Formats: sequence, structure tokens, C-alpha cells
Amino acid sequence: MKVSPFPVFAAAALFCATLLLPVPVQAQIDHLPALGSPAPDALIAADKKDKLCRTGPDHRDPCAEVQINKIRYTIAWNAQTRNVTYIFTDDRNLVTDSGLSVGGTCLVTGSPDDAGTVSYMKWLIDPRWKGVNPKSGDDAVWYAALHKDDFDPHYGNIVGFVQSQYIELRK
Repeated sequence: MKVSPFPVFAAAALFCATLLLPVPVQAQIDHLPALGSPAPDALIAADKKDKLCRTGPDHRDPCAEVQINKIRYTIAWNAQTRNVTYIFTDDRNLVTDSGLSVGGTCLVTGSPDDAGTVSYMKWLIDPRWKGVNPKSGDDAVWYAALHKDDFDPHYGNIVGFVQSQYIELRK
């Protein structure tokens, strides 16, 4: 029985073709910029396709993805001022100093009208559920982005952590 070499050559050609596909550009920066600070030039240079991220209820800003200290972040900036407006991560490797992480569950104080809980885009932000990212080397506050639990609306599931100039927490 004779075996055709065609399947081997076809697999090799397909493998080589996948190496030539464009790879999403990921910015190369070594530290996380602070909210409101100028966006690093490398971050803006990575934005080759003018990607826009929804950063607030009525805001879309240019953005790029970065990986710093093995944690993946999305960082957005104001197109005119070039200052950082939004930082988000849903990376499970981030564990705040208060022990919060993606996949955790928190007691939510109530509806967005109660006790300071606010709606922010598709999430709830309860100012009680926050922490500092020990891997970022700064003291920036990260708010847990919560989805209400389908089975018990008194609880929220952490789907990520966010810093944004567009979050309006009540005093």
C-alpha cells in the first residue's frame, strides 16, 4: 500500500501560512501608567488600527492591550490630550491587596440607588469592593466590576477591575 505525501505537505503549507497571518499588536511598556497621566508613546504607537474602546456611558477612546508583570490590561486615552482615561483587566492573575480577584463573589449593597452602588456601563461598582494591585507598584485604587448574580441579586460576581475617570461615585 502506497501512502501519498500530500497530507504532510498540505499540513506544512497550512502551518507556514498561519505564521504569515497578522498578529494583533500589543504595546510594549514596562509599567502601568496612572489614570490621568500622559499615555506612553509606545502605547499610542501600538494603536495602528485606531481601535476604540467603550470607556464610559458616552465615551469611546483609543485603546491598546498590554501585558505587564504577567497581567493583561486594556488602557485607553483621550485622543486630544493623550492622557490615560481608563484601565481595565479581567485577568485572573490580578489579586488585590484586599484579596479580591476575578471570579470572586461580593455582597452588593442593593440597587444602584442604594448606599453608593453605581451603574457603570454594563457593570455595577460598589465602592466597598476595591483594592490596590500589588504588582503595579503604585497605590491606585481598582474597583471590582460586578455583574449581579442570576440566582441571588444580593451578590455580584467580579468580572474584572477598572479605573476610569468616567466612574462617578457618590460621596
